[in-house]
Amino acid sequence: MKHYQLLIFLFFGLNFSQAQEYTYKHFSVDDGLPSSQVYDIYQDKQGYMWFATDKGLSRYNGYEFKNFTTADGLPDNIVLDFFPQKNGQIWCFGYESKKLFYFNENFDGFKEYQYNDTLKPFLKTECIVKSLAVDENNSLYLGGYYFQGFIEVTKDGKITNYFDKYQKNTANIKRHITLHRDKNICFIRDISYKSSEKFLNLTEIDTSSSRIKFAMLNEEQIIAINTNKLYVFSKKHTKKVLKLKRATIGIKPIDDTYFFVGFYNNGSEVMDVSGKVFKKFLPKKSITNLFIDAEGSYWFSTLHHGVFYLKNPEINILTTDYIHSLTKDTKGILYAGLNNGNIFKIHQNEIDTIYKAQNTHKTIVEYDTVHNHLYSFKDRTFTNLMLPNRKYEGFVRKIPENVANPILKMHTNKIIYIKNDSLQEFEINEKLQDVCVYRNSILIGTSNGLFIKKDSLITKETAFPFLLNRIDDIDINRQRNTAYIATHGEGIVVYGDHTFAIDENNGLTSNLVNEVYIENDNIVWACTNAGLNRISFKPDQTFSITNITKDDGLPSNDITDLEIINDTVWVATKQGLCYFKKDILTEKNSSKILSLNIQQVKVNAKTINEDDIKLPYDQNDISFSLQAISQKNTNKINYIYRLKEVDANWISTKNRNIRFPSLSPGNYTFQVKASVLHVENDKTRSYKFKIMPPFWNTWWFYGICTLIFAGIVYLFFKIRVLTYNKDIIRELIRLAIKRLKRKEKFLQFRSNGEDFKIPTHEILYVKSQGNYLDITTEKRTYTIRCKIGEFINTTPDTLEYLRIHRSYIIRIDQVSSKGKNWVVIKEQKIPVGETYLSELEKIQF
Repeated sequence: MKHYQLLIFLFFGLNFSQAQEYTYKHFSVDDGLPSSQVYDIYQDKQGYMWFATDKGLSRYNGYEFKNFTTADGLPDNIVLDFFPQKNGQIWCFGYESKKLFYFNENFDGFKEYQYNDTLKPFLKTECIVKSLAVDENNSLYLGGYYFQGFIEVTKDGKITNYFDKYQKNTANIKRHITLHRDKNICFIRDISYKSSEKFLNLTEIDTSSSRIKFAMLNEEQIIAINTNKLYVFSKKHTKKVLKLKRATIGIKPIDDTYFFVGFYNNGSEVMDVSGKVFKKFLPKKSITNLFIDAEGSYWFSTLHHGVFYLKNPEINILTTDYIHSLTKDTKGILYAGLNNGNIFKIHQNEIDTIYKAQNTHKTIVEYDTVHNHLYSFKDRTFTNLMLPNRKYEGFVRKIPENVANPILKMHTNKIIYIKNDSLQEFEINEKLQDVCVYRNSILIGTSNGLFIKKDSLITKETAFPFLLNRIDDIDINRQRNTAYIATHGEGIVVYGDHTFAIDENNGLTSNLVNEVYIENDNIVWACTNAGLNRISFKPDQTFSITNITKDDGLPSNDITDLEIINDTVWVATKQGLCYFKKDILTEKNSSKILSLNIQQVKVNAKTINEDDIKLPYDQNDISFSLQAISQKNTNKINYIYRLKEVDANWISTKNRNIRFPSLSPGNYTFQVKASVLHVENDKTRSYKFKIMPPFWNTWWFYGICTLIFAGIVYLFFKIRVLTYNKDIIRELIRLAIKRLKRKEKFLQFRSNGEDFKIPTHEILYVKSQGNYLDITTEKRTYTIRCKIGEFINTTPDTLEYLRIHRSYIIRIDQVSSKGKNWVVIKEQKIPVGETYLSELEKIQF
């Protein structure tokens, strides 16, 4: 409950008068849904999303849809609602068959209600179940539209029908809503009854429409919709009716205060009992339901357009215009320069166009916080908007962050600055990108790297290779005496007493950085062409990076600028301007795996449904299909696995299918975990199996052969043929030894367009060459396309190999000598990596 209260606080913390847009993911029939007409949504404890449609039920795991119809046990394919119960059952009502069925949270198939036939006479053709409850005694309670009153079915099948009278004159029927006090479910009836200890008569409603829907908002209030009216009932016999201008289709509580209302062809709204609207979604769509999943994301079902998924409802898109630059004044008012030349003023989330361009050249805006002046480059004119008559000649490439202190603007290769109340300039023979005052000099970002002007001397910074690339932005933290430099190709460069680069290897979404924003002494933001990055510096000079991208709800990954006002982050992109609370980045880091399962095990391409199995020696090609569910981070899940008896280290992959093509006889335990955003989940799944050795490698076969051989030798010696038949004895011995000899193993591969098959005992060592491997044998070296981490699993005798270096795998039985950090194979000295020194203990002579 605390989780949802936090979401509600973040979600409704502001009262928005400007219409918001969002970044939705749309699912339709083309994506695997059985129908575009979706009525209800539910999420089970495993994290699966369930959808009720007019063509059956559909289940989504974040990767693909699995659809269920009458062929899978449904009474019919039209299912309108899910009715989840405290006992873990999810009940449904087949609209055409008038039959009830349910399934469990841990799905094990669909089960029809055992008293469907007994219940059938009480359910007319027109009836629709609107509410359903199963109590602790397994008694079933049904309420809905066109029922013969309210129905109770005990666990023994005894049916009690309450309010079963119908009004004979149907011309002016007044429907009534009644609440079952104990079960907190509502039902509709025709005849007015007085309230009792068990039932509370709420009120009559105006029409007999089957579109009536109702729900418990909290312990005291019931909400209902009917055509274009919203009803708020109280257990204290009060009623409130709000007339809505659009036809309603769905209603659902979000918490004790807020609820969702869906409209026909008019989107949906989140409001409170006063009718105050806080959010609007999907205008012009017919929204049947809203569901908030376990990760705080929003799912919308529609009548004609399938399902819409809103990963981050906290990210609001204010406009879809291409925003080129942002700045803010001292009062927290935001200004945006557009790519089409216009200038927006944004205050309290309302947009006001303060300048309409005469041409479509991009506009640059920057605020002078010292003199409270707003500068802009618009319609190819540099102007102080606070003093509109003051214009400056010349083209502007960029206005520096600390405008007029003292640098005013930049041309292509000329810098204009203020000195003694007059304009001065100097040129540099480079294409300028940004400029700023730093300590007692001027840092100049160009297309050819960083230059430094001190007094009248301009020199290029060559001490650091990562400052030789194009530089688009330079910002200064004067408290730390540090410059943060946005480069094209080297990420962000922290320039000061300790100079270093932060790039993709550290977690940045891209090395192409467009803009830098300094939030405070400890936090810097990087705007890249692949998303937004917040860099948090720690006192020990280490740092952590949090990314947010289009996949998280931004309108685009190409970020052009950023501003922070109070606790709201404003992000300018080429696809629009959005904003969100900084808190969502903390929540983003707490993402979790909802469930992890080994979905399928295959042996020699055939599915196995048993655990702890024993397999013949030739059934040693084993694969595992994995499934971790995090609807919010499906594309960011890594699977971490190992064979416990073989691998001490875990292997990480995004692949959901893990295969071991040729395992040697032995006992194995396959273990798998999952991680999201580099954080491992505490769920671990295991599968044990054993591969039996071939009969000629068993102890009893060796014993029999030894006895036979001994008997033969004894017999021949006994009859003294040793002297006369040496050739026969020799041949018998050779045949026996050949029989006892272990079957030869081969490695098959393709190299340079040819297929090879070599005995594995001839392999000396393997050396990595990027995505290729050099396999060295006694006779020659073969080159194959394979990663070194995958090689051992492709061999039939995996235990004969040992990885001793990030680039070397050796065959143990080929080692002739070893030292402290090296081994020798056929006079070739091979180094042992530092992290692999412990592996030397496995080499015994």
